[in-house]
Amino acid sequence: MEKKPRNYLRYLKYFGPGAVVACMTIGAGDIVLAPRIGAWAVPLYSALWVITFAMITKGLTAYLATRYSLLSGEHIMTLFSRVRPYGWINIFSLVTGFLLLPFLIATFLTILGNVFTLFTGTGDFIIWGVSLGLFIALFGALSSYKIIERIQLVFVIFLCFGAIVAVAVVNPDWFAILKGLFTPQVPTIATWVTSEDIIAFPVMFQLAAIYGTMHGTYADITAYISWWILRVQEKKVALKSEIMTGVKLDLFISFTIVAIFMVAFLAAGVVILGQRQIVPNGVDLISAQQSIYTQISPIVGNVIYPIAMVGVIAGSIYAGMDAVPRMIKAWLDPLSKRVQKISFKRFQLYIVLYLLFTSVPLMFFEKPIILMTIYLLLTGVFGMWLLGWGALWANQKKLPKEQRLGKTKMTLFVISNIAITVFVLSIFIL
Repeated sequence: MEKKPRNYLRYLKYFGPGAVVACMTIGAGDIVLAPRIGAWAVPLYSALWVITFAMITKGLTAYLATRYSLLSGEHIMTLFSRVRPYGWINIFSLVTGFLLLPFLIATFLTILGNVFTLFTGTGDFIIWGVSLGLFIALFGALSSYKIIERIQLVFVIFLCFGAIVAVAVVNPDWFAILKGLFTPQVPTIATWVTSEDIIAFPVMFQLAAIYGTMHGTYADITAYISWWILRVQEKKVALKSEIMTGVKLDLFISFTIVAIFMVAFLAAGVVILGQRQIVPNGVDLISAQQSIYTQISPIVGNVIYPIAMVGVIAGSIYAGMDAVPRMIKAWLDPLSKRVQKISFKRFQLYIVLYLLFTSVPLMFFEKPIILMTIYLLLTGVFGMWLLGWGALWANQKKLPKEQRLGKTKMTLFVISNIAITVFVLSIFIL
């Protein structure tokens, strides 16, 4: 009996790649989108079920894609490059990635610049955002993945703990929260809301954005797999190995952390922002959330919160400087031997420069929520939907028979993919 805790605890050493993805999503989508939808959604807590739905379906998809990559010894994008006509999936990923990623980076830089202008009272958000973005890009280029992993873990724990404490202080309707987590429904927009960013978008699009930001997008999972391959440094991993159990634990902990954070912030949006009839809007997407942390203490809200916001948003950009080049390289390597020979640091420099030059003009649009929603809808919903079916095909058709899923697990993944398909169709139907 005494050995069991030690046996289970040893798997905690594998928690890392999931922490980086968790911090990337918490730093961008969760801080803004979760309290925002919580504030305007009627009935109260009616959007919570999307978090549960995303945790289950995206968690299964992420595991299935990682499972194939580690068991086969090749990144799943390498397999996709051999699907006829050869390379079309990778090319499509590259085109959409190069077109859409600047939208997300522009959102990050806008929020980061806004944090500094809001809490220093000086300067322009574009100048702040671009300047700090350049500094973070340089720092990220000089850092290793292990350093990124450790820094992000600290930020995740702090913000998640702060959000939970803030919600506990205001004492929401806990039964309504529990009910909302397991009751699928399409909320309506509260009558007091006048923001065009909310009224102009169909509700299902905004629910899709919540789904999309939950633990990342199709592109983030591509980077997640690359981090695992980098971590294990083995050609192939055995099916019943400690590493495969470690993948499950890494995904479970990271998805749980993000889910807890999103539930806490969405509930805070209901109790704190909704009651005051305010929503994060326009360029200013983080000042409204300050009142959430002020519930704990004025010092926490006025001093610690601004510092944490700078750290977390900067941390998202910092992790993205490693994640984005890795996922693009994973898409491009199977198509070009020339790219395969380029060192990661050199390739990283090219991608970072491209993102900075293309994202800055988008900041003048001053509609970061719209930019974020478009990106999350296409990559966090549609991309994950396609990855789910592709990963299931890869595991059942391209792995040796003894490594394929059994009937029970196969049924579970089929049901999950059908559920995502229904969700995607409902975005257009409803």
